[in-house]
Amino acid sequence: MKTWVSALFLATVLSANSAMAETMLEKIQSSGKIVVATEAAFKPIEYVEDGEIVGFGSDLLVEVVNDLGVEVEQLDVPFQGILTGLAAGQYDLIATSVAINPERAQSYAFSRPLFTIENVIVVAADNGDVTDVADLNGLLLGTQLGSSTEAVARQINDDLKAAGGSGYEDLRLYQTFPDTAFALRSGQVDALVIGSLSAGEFMAASPDTFRVAMSYGDPVYISWVARPDSLDLLAAVNATITRLADSGELAALQEKWIGVATQSPADGYLPDGAVQ
Repeated sequence: MKTWVSALFLATVLSANSAMAETMLEKIQSSGKIVVATEAAFKPIEYVEDGEIVGFGSDLLVEVVNDLGVEVEQLDVPFQGILTGLAAGQYDLIATSVAINPERAQSYAFSRPLFTIENVIVVAADNGDVTDVADLNGLLLGTQLGSSTEAVARQINDDLKAAGGSGYEDLRLYQTFPDTAFALRSGQVDALVIGSLSAGEFMAASPDTFRVAMSYGDPVYISWVARPDSLDLLAAVNATITRLADSGELAALQEKWIGVATQSPADGYLPDGAVQ
């Protein structure tokens, strides 16, 4: 009896150790499913049309899932909690547009960039007063809550004050980028700090309503995100991105959805201190 109990105990320990040793990629492949989170409110990259999430990101996700040989469960998650949800293990991968910045890179692992955008200042088309960063002093600015452009907007405000200006009258934060467009159109704010893709989408949807007053800072790399303990999964995602980049298919997808091919560097895109 004692021998049988000892054997059972040993089998249980070995089974537990085996489960603990299973990597994220192995877990996904053994279950046959990957769970991803997407904020489907960033047209033309990921958005809802006829009840389905479509866009550049969706086309890319099909390629990644096919290469993994698994099914996908895609969750539509508000951007404000998408990174913390990943850290809590609510999903395996963030398959949505996340800008790489030093703060995020200290806690999360980023894929090879999918495309590149610029941070821009957008005003009403008939507003000819804003042509320089200094013109933002005393104005009401808007951007998306929790986005990389919130950090950019706050940096601009700090720079204005450091240069002796008053800074913004206020910075107003909205749940989605389309909400910021409505705020500018309706006069709730004087200007927006947003990505160039969103700016292009706003101007295409509402001709003669908005204009880009200026760009600010360096180009921004946009990537997908995994936990630092899931680097084997990230390597598989990067393998798909690299395959598409090398074949020219990634540039074709960019041109299809964004209208222009942009940068997707294979290295040098992570800031100092990145966790991966």
